[in-house]
Amino acid sequence: MANTYNLKELENNSISVTSGMEVVYPQLQQEESIDCSWAPKFNGCYAVNSSTVAFVNNGELFITPYTRKVIRSLQSEGFREEYFYVPFSNGDYPKWKKTKWDNLRELANEANTEDFVNECINYCDNHGIGAISQQYLDNCFIMPKTGVRVKRYEYENIYYPIINDDCLSCVAIEKLGTYCTNNGVVIFVYRDGKTYVTKGYKIISELEDAGYKKKGLFVPFSNWERIEDSYLAARWEQIKK
Repeated sequence: MANTYNLKELENNSISVTSGMEVVYPQLQQEESIDCSWAPKFNGCYAVNSSTVAFVNNGELFITPYTRKVIRSLQSEGFREEYFYVPFSNGDYPKWKKTKWDNLRELANEANTEDFVNECINYCDNHGIGAISQQYLDNCFIMPKTGVRVKRYEYENIYYPIINDDCLSCVAIEKLGTYCTNNGVVIFVYRDGKTYVTKGYKIISELEDAGYKKKGLFVPFSNWERIEDSYLAARWEQIKK
């Protein structure tokens, strides 16, 4: 996969915004026609807000979801960062191009996740955090980013992965390659940045041999909570001690 897009590809993966385009603002329950008459003075520039990128090429305004590749591409094409209004960055969307906008956002989320995983793996390669055998990984429950709703008596909660965004921050780095245990359950943050949970302590020697360190982490499913989602509950039941 190429590290950058060319300008034509950038434009094709964006929404062209022109004055008079109808924009929906769900939070305000209203629609308005947008004014882009200011855009040409920012020709050759881009701006970022809330995971959305705006750029102006040949006087025309384009909007695309944020990815590292988009920023690399704009910079390689000579665009410079400025501060100006970024449409579709606060829940608003183009009324007649909503399907394309939703598809672009989904593709961007996938690209950002892929970039994040690669960053995590590169960091672990450089800091002695290795891989464990596939047979151990196959016997693990991977915490979904959307969380797992649990209940025990009157207690209800949603458990999320230890690292739950696609940013390799200093906080995330501290969690990579760590594990914790409680009541026969083991949680660890693997070299791909994902949170894995398994039953039994057999995996611990495998983790420590691969460079993982014990750290104080919350251990889900270790206090007899019931997973509310039937599919996720079945997956947890499949995990062997």
